[in-house]
Amino acid sequence: MEPLKIMIVEDDLFTRRVVDVIIKNHFTEFVVSATTGSIKEAHHLLERVKPDLLILDIQLEDGNAFELLSQIPVIDFKIVFMSSYSSYMEQAVQFSAVDFIKKPFDESEFVQALDKALDAFNDSEYPKRIETLLLNINEEPQNRTLLLVTRNGNVKVDINSIEYGESITKGAYFHLLSGDTIHVSFPLRRYEPLLTEYAFFRCHPLMLVNLRHIESLDKSRSEIRMKSGTIIPVDGWRLANLISKREALALI
Repeated sequence: MEPLKIMIVEDDLFTRRVVDVIIKNHFTEFVVSATTGSIKEAHHLLERVKPDLLILDIQLEDGNAFELLSQIPVIDFKIVFMSSYSSYMEQAVQFSAVDFIKKPFDESEFVQALDKALDAFNDSEYPKRIETLLLNINEEPQNRTLLLVTRNGNVKVDINSIEYGESITKGAYFHLLSGDTIHVSFPLRRYEPLLTEYAFFRCHPLMLVNLRHIESLDKSRSEIRMKSGTIIPVDGWRLANLISKREALALI
């Protein structure tokens, strides 16, 4: 079996060389077929090289990754994104459950990311991840879609449709306003950093609530009632912070 072709799009020459060396040292399954530091050149190389996997920095000197992807009619390759800073684009990648590497990275982190990329070649739902990603890039942040990874496949949900998340022994439950409950494979802490900026709050070790869907707050009992009628406890030391966040969002 011939090795899978990798194309690296990264405008830092040193990082490009490091990535190239790591791949050569650890993977017989891959071969680096092309590298570039330019979005413009990357577009031409994609047509010529036809890579199986694209390692793509989110922000380059002459544009960003999504400007490149928007020019491609059919994305028939897998993608691993890289970025050295936080941005709305990075959030969009993470919301879509697409592989992402934070720079600077160490060798083991990069190897782990490529191992996951290999698994993606057997993932029939991968196109749904890319579809969600491209939708999220063009959406206002409050209208973004979260791709939830379940045992039975990936489920797309609007962020605003989530009432609260609940931590369980194996994974987490996301309870929706519709009354549906989705069991995800990843722990709740995996989603917390993504959702905190969208009016979600960890009121209890087991609960991550959407502040916009709180019906009422009982300070004396230190508990909240959600729109569904569900009563959720609030740790006493988190209560003041919860109130201040609701006030900041003009929800009181």
